[in-house]
Formats: sequence, C-alpha cells, structure tokens
Amino acid sequence: MSESRYRSTRILDNNYYESVDFPSKEELDSINTFRVRVARFERLDNLAFKHLGGGEYWWVIALINGLEWPYAFEEGQIIKIPIELDDVLRLF
Repeated sequence: MSESRYRSTRILDNNYYESVDFPSKEELDSINTFRVRVARFERLDNLAFKHLGGGEYWWVIALINGLEWPYAFEEGQIIKIPIELDDVLRLF
C-alpha cells in the first residue's frame, strides 16, 4: 500500500481564515464616482487597469456596481468607477 503524498501537509485550523466585513450600501453610495459606458468585449480588469491603475482592482468596480461576478454587465451599460481608489480600500 502506498503512502499519501499529503502525509506531511500541515492542517490549518479555523483561526487561519479571517472574515471580511463588506461596506454597507450607504458607505458605497457615498464614494465619489464617474460613469463609463461599457464597450464591446470590455472586461472589468481592463477597466480597472485603465482607470484605477491596475487590473487587480477589478473587484472594486464589481463592488461599487453590485455585480455578482466579473461578466455581469453588457455592452452599452453604464457603470460607476470610483474617482479615488483609496476611498474604497479605506473601507476594508
């Protein structure tokens, strides 16, 4: 019988995971934003790179717009983008 390749894997306890408190709708609504019309084949990571300085901030645009997943928008839709990225990051 072979031995498991996971035999020396460290098991994490429940304290390893931290919970994140998401901002309230009121907090998100208080952030200054500008509006952008989504172009054909546009992606949130591209919009984040263009307007927020990095594609890794796609989740900020999704959060501000209440999008449940990154492709939950359509061509021609108008979405909000925060003017200052720090205004959103400060809420976490």
